[in-house]
Amino acid sequence: MDTRFGAVRIIPGEDKSRFPHCTSLFIDDDVKTVVDPGAGVKTLSALKESTAVDMVIDTHCHFDHISCNYLFDTARIFINEQEASCFRDRRNLGALLGMKEVYGSDWVDRWVERISDPATKPSPYSPQNSHNWWLSTARVDGEYRWGDVMDFGRTRMHIIGAPGHSAGFSCLYFPEHGAMYVADIDLTSFGPWYGGSDGDIDAFISSCSLISSMDCDTFITGHEHGVVRREDFLAGLERFLAMIDERDERIRSLLKKPLTLEEIAESGPIYGRKYHSAAWVYMWEYLMVKKHVERMTARGRINDVGGRYAAA
Repeated sequence: MDTRFGAVRIIPGEDKSRFPHCTSLFIDDDVKTVVDPGAGVKTLSALKESTAVDMVIDTHCHFDHISCNYLFDTARIFINEQEASCFRDRRNLGALLGMKEVYGSDWVDRWVERISDPATKPSPYSPQNSHNWWLSTARVDGEYRWGDVMDFGRTRMHIIGAPGHSAGFSCLYFPEHGAMYVADIDLTSFGPWYGGSDGDIDAFISSCSLISSMDCDTFITGHEHGVVRREDFLAGLERFLAMIDERDERIRSLLKKPLTLEEIAESGPIYGRKYHSAAWVYMWEYLMVKKHVERMTARGRINDVGGRYAAA
């Protein structure tokens, strides 16, 4: 399988690009650029030692795609205009990720304080307390917009807006090579992730429809799969999106009697209760359950019974 498309080189993430790592790209052109520097400290430090990187492009603000921004201290860092405010005030990041909605503004302030301290103990099951959050959100040098075409010399890259995973989530299209970096439209067995306050199930589905209609022979996922040919990507995408309906049914099966959102989430229909010892995993569980319940209520599949929910 190709690991290079013209000047675009694929950098597999450590631990097979499993979260909290991701597959990165290196555009080895006149403007040397790293896309989504989450491949891992060891891998990206080796790249930095061998090459002077001019630019870093983040497809969105999630940890696994920005965690090594800080390594490229002489490069200009760009992110989509919808999420750039997160790098100017980390409390905005706390709001997008869901902390403010689930735990409140004071919790966000304490989180910002924790990540500022490199001695803060890690959190189980998530990079919640990683100091790399602090280091890699310290600055932003520019914003890109959906529809922009970026020119690196011999290579042109089109920015494709694909909200749903996050508000500003972007896919990167290289038309000369018929290739697209689709980041977290990643075909993993877990399924789509829309667990932040800015995540949206229907927007995710619409974005997948858009991406699948693009004139691409090759798709590059941010996790696990890496380079995927069109036929395999489309088949995998169908299975990937089917997890949304499967989650709906898991949640409805719990509603033999009316339950609150909290009671549904505490049952762990998406992540499983054993992971709820991590504040962020419970936060993701709650927010994803909330989105499913609200969507099914709007479609008449669930009834709101005075703040409790029952299968229609």
